[in-house]
Amino acid sequence: MDLEITREHLMLQDSARDFIKKEHSFDRLRELKKEPPLKYSRKVWKKMAKLDWLGLIYPEEYNGAQMDLSYAMALLEEFGRGMLPEPWISTVLLGGNLILSGGSKEQKKNFLPKIASGKLLMTLAYLEDGGRYDPNFCAAGAKKSGENFSISGKKIFVLDGSGADKIVVSARTSGAVDDREGITLFIIDKNADGLKIRPVKTMDGRNAASIDLNEVMVSEGDIIGEVDHGYNLMCDVIDQATAGLCAEMIGGMKATLNLTVRHLSDRIQFGKHLGSFQALQHKSADMLINQELAISAVYYAMASMVEKSDERVSAVSIAKAKCSHAYIENTKIAIQLFGAFGFTNEADIGFFFKRAKVAEILFGDCDYHYDRYLTLNRPLS
Repeated sequence: MDLEITREHLMLQDSARDFIKKEHSFDRLRELKKEPPLKYSRKVWKKMAKLDWLGLIYPEEYNGAQMDLSYAMALLEEFGRGMLPEPWISTVLLGGNLILSGGSKEQKKNFLPKIASGKLLMTLAYLEDGGRYDPNFCAAGAKKSGENFSISGKKIFVLDGSGADKIVVSARTSGAVDDREGITLFIIDKNADGLKIRPVKTMDGRNAASIDLNEVMVSEGDIIGEVDHGYNLMCDVIDQATAGLCAEMIGGMKATLNLTVRHLSDRIQFGKHLGSFQALQHKSADMLINQELAISAVYYAMASMVEKSDERVSAVSIAKAKCSHAYIENTKIAIQLFGAFGFTNEADIGFFFKRAKVAEILFGDCDYHYDRYLTLNRPLS
């Protein structure tokens, strides 16, 4: 299995790099942190739509570009390099991708063109207190009420939940709290009666939320896929989003290393450039090794996802575990080499450290993914 980086991938990355240079900066990030609850710009989002980035992986019949996930990886790497805060993963790879993968023809026709044009923001709410990162842990319940369903429960850390127009919620329609069967996916409008969205402050300053559902009424037309059979669909989409996040983390690692090497080359101490000290060279070499090992794991995971191989779930877990460790380790080393200045709000390197801390646990931390890998690959007794 191999992932070939083509001329088209590189052209997409060049386009993204030019866009970020023109439309985004670290100073913009500092200003966006002062503007709750979105933490990103709708104006920039619309410009991204005009470049066909929001419909990148959707079919042409829904105003998409019909590219495979490897192009999403190329794009997200540049987003991670430039620290672009717009909700691409949550809207395109979570909410929209659930519609693409399991939605009805009417749902696809209704939602996907709106996402591709930047008119609709969508995310997934599946995490709950006490469930670690397991998608099958679902205490939120959906009870049949005539031709509708009544949903009650609570979801935590809904990615970009404060700005979403629609939220896909996992709710239990049968079975025990940790069963894989019995989970159904429902589309809920942000203004639905009984839905309360509470913004959550994250370390990296991005948009997240917790949501409370108190007898929120939804119709059968709001169900994605089949009743009781939403688990596999949800897990596949979360894995795709996880692989996308890993690509973003790679971009962040590359930018972290570049900023660090530039600092060591420019900074003079004791009459010498910091980069001339062997101990600091060794630290930089460690960062490069961590980065390259993570890149190899992510490329293999993305190739597995594109080819839909039987190993794709294991490959995604290894990639996420590698990236969670490498990104946080590299940003820690970078902060150490920058000194106390690296912790200040004026230092650009600090943004990468904060993003690494959030990305480390998003969609599962190292321990979770190592456990999942071992469970998937445990030999039969």
